[in-house]
Amino acid sequence: MSFLLWFLGVLTILILIIFIFGFPRKKSERIPSLEGIDNPDVAKAYERMTNFLPFKLLQRKIVSHLKKFHPQGLLVDIGCGSGNLIVQIAEKFPNLKLGGVDISNEILELARKRADAHGLGEKIEFKLGNATKLPFPDASVDFIISTFSMHHWTNPLDVLNEIYRVLKKDGTFLIFDFRRDARKFFYGLFTFVTKVVVPKPLKRVKEPLGSIKASYTPEEALQICAQSPFATVMIKPFLAWMFISSKK
Repeated sequence: MSFLLWFLGVLTILILIIFIFGFPRKKSERIPSLEGIDNPDVAKAYERMTNFLPFKLLQRKIVSHLKKFHPQGLLVDIGCGSGNLIVQIAEKFPNLKLGGVDISNEILELARKRADAHGLGEKIEFKLGNATKLPFPDASVDFIISTFSMHHWTNPLDVLNEIYRVLKKDGTFLIFDFRRDARKFFYGLFTFVTKVVVPKPLKRVKEPLGSIKASYTPEEALQICAQSPFATVMIKPFLAWMFISSKK
């Protein structure tokens, strides 16, 4: 019986892999998304979404990938949102100094409450700011991370230039975002989530489907990074997302 269960489990996984990878990649023009989350209802809806299992799994993957860089000193999260990720980073890397930047006052308040609830209110400094004008002096930050934000940036090159400005020598950035050329399976999944699963405020702004439609392909991301001051940029594409990293 145990062998039969094991066999059925393996067979199910293989079927899922064939099902997901069997779909062709989506080819579509980029549709720009919203720049910030200024509406309080939308901010609260995003906060609720961070508790969904798929988001938690992705955040764990991000933290796991971050460990490979052995970050030290001051780490700043651009577009920190409700603070879910920066709180996890604080717990996994207790020796880091941490900062969170977001364009929305409403969502920063949620981030502060989350940090306080975890006893990290004094460890993480949250600041209101735009990705193209970060509230930090030149060469003052050791590590910059940004997740699910790049597709919102009006001009990603301006943001990369700003990241370069605030990073110290040998400082590193790590960007995590969707990739628009994800397999069509994920587009079907995102369509279902947007129409059926997410709270009404997110449905009104067509999220999260709007985010994947606004994201870049790995090739497009590489072309943008090639115009920045960063000499060597690494892009690691996965199923429906990618990591972009470089050192100053």
